[in-house]
Amino acid sequence: MSSTSPPWGPGVTGRCHHLQIAPDRILLVDCGLIQGQDAKHLDSLEQHRVRFPVDDVLALVATHVHIDHIGRLPYLLAAGYQGPILCSVPSRSASPASAP
Repeated sequence: MSSTSPPWGPGVTGRCHHLQIAPDRILLVDCGLIQGQDAKHLDSLEQHRVRFPVDDVLALVATHVHIDHIGRLPYLLAAGYQGPILCSVPSRSASPASAP
């Protein structure tokens, strides 16, 4: 089992980390927006594109619902991810997806 940092390098923790649990299987820990200094050199829409195979993702583990931790969730879903999203009950209640 191994973990990797986001493809854009070190910086704010929690953006999008892969926990490799098998050669072709990962747990995705958070899927947040790139913000601040880290985002300055990237195109505003291109920076959010999912650049890894979503078929390898067993589940998304959302640590909490701040935008830097789940802000790219729509892009993950648009890339074809259909797996489970795991989070705490308070996070689920506070998530934009649970709004009426």
